[in-house]
Amino acid sequence: MGWLALLAALGSVALAVVAFTLPSVEDAICPLDGDHTLPSGRAAELCDILPETQPFTSATWLVVRMVVPELPETGSESAHNDHDWVCAEIALPVADPPPARIVVQLMAEPFIRGEPAPGITQSIEAYTIRDGVCIWELL
Repeated sequence: MGWLALLAALGSVALAVVAFTLPSVEDAICPLDGDHTLPSGRAAELCDILPETQPFTSATWLVVRMVVPELPETGSESAHNDHDWVCAEIALPVADPPPARIVVQLMAEPFIRGEPAPGITQSIEAYTIRDGVCIWELL
């Protein structure tokens, strides 16, 4: 019985070490690390920048996702200005070659792209690029 207890204790220690050294779920969902202050004054963290090939058209969209903990529940002018800023200051500099569309997704909490996220406030805007400028599209 003593050996079994020792093996169980060693196994528990090994699991604790592995769990402690693994990245957090949030780090796995949002691998980029960049703190920003949006024009609204809200704090934001860059989550990821994902090129996505669209089915049926093969057009490439560039999706920029940012975590904004203080994201308002409903659309506001300041939130729209925040989207414009993310498109111009974060997406455009890395959009080479220019994608067919840039999608800016602001979210109150991180979650996996494409997964349902009931209860998490989100705000999404889309842009085309014309002459190096983000042009907002009505969704």
